[in-house]
Order: sequence, then structure tokens, then C-alpha cells
Amino acid sequence: MIFRSSLKKLFFLCLVGYSAISLGQTVSIPALKANCDGGVSDSFTLSGGVTNQKTFTLETLQQYTPSKLDVWYYTGKGPVQTSYIGVLLADLLNEAVVVTDPAVKNDILSKYVLVRASDCYEVVVAVAELLSSFGGDQIMVAYATGDGQLLSSDGMARLVVPGDKSGGRYVSNITTIQVLSP
Repeated sequence: MIFRSSLKKLFFLCLVGYSAISLGQTVSIPALKANCDGGVSDSFTLSGGVTNQKTFTLETLQQYTPSKLDVWYYTGKGPVQTSYIGVLLADLLNEAVVVTDPAVKNDILSKYVLVRASDCYEVVVAVAELLSSFGGDQIMVAYATGDGQLLSSDGMARLVVPGDKSGGRYVSNITTIQVLSP
């Protein structure tokens, strides 16, 4: 995944560089990496193929009906068993209204969510995983641990994927959630 992401960035860089050179302009490389410095995120934006784009803070997330999930998963440091409080990703997407083409059969099944962290770590969740008629997974945007303690180094929001055996899709410091399609 890291290799593929690096290739995409290299391709983009080459494309931008070639375009700029052909127009006689210069390219600023640091501008491409400016948003990948990491650190604690205090908000995220839900955008892409949705009708109602929105920026979320801790306060706006806490206005939703909270859910609590008990999870168990493996990390590089060993197994983790804990619980989180937050908002189901499906609820956020329902409010945002995912844009579909009624002329395309089951168009919603081609949609996916790209979740990006402040260090540009990215994961993908298929929208079908969230639909009750398909996966029905209770994937959450968490803002607190099960005992009510706010997340600290994880930023104000963290993706929690209870069905995963490994914690690779548990994204801390969320900065963007984008609904995309191929």
C-alpha cells in the first residue's frame, strides 16, 4: 500500500512537473507535502461524491447520537481489546447523501470512502460494507474511549473498524473522509 501510494505521488509529481516545464513554469515540491506533516487533527471534512459536504469538530460529532463499540484487533505491538464511543460512519454518510446515478444499476455498490490522516496515511472502506442490505458493518468515527475519555494523540477522531482482525484501518488523526467512485 505504501509503495502504491508512493507511485501515485511520483506519477502526479511527474505529470505536474512536465506540465509546468512545458509551460515554462517552476514547481514547488514542498507544497505537495505540506499537508502530510502529521500531528493532532482537530477537525475533518466529509466531501467528494456527496450532496452535503461538512466539516466536523469534536463538538459537532458529539451532537450526534453516540454509539459504543467493543473491539478486539492485532497491532504490531500485540492484541488490543478496548471500546470506543463515536458516530457510525453510515450515519454521517446518510446525512451527507451519497450521490448516485439512477441510470446505473446498483451504483451505490461502486462507491467507496477514502479516509486520510494528518500524515497522509489512507485507507478505503467500500460503501457496501456499511449498508444494512449488504455488509452492515458498524464502522465508526470515534471521538472517545469506552470510558468517556477523549482521544488525545489519536486526534479528535479515529476510524474504528470492528470486523478487522488487524488494526490497519484504524486511522488516527482523520483530516478528510471522501466519497469516491472508480
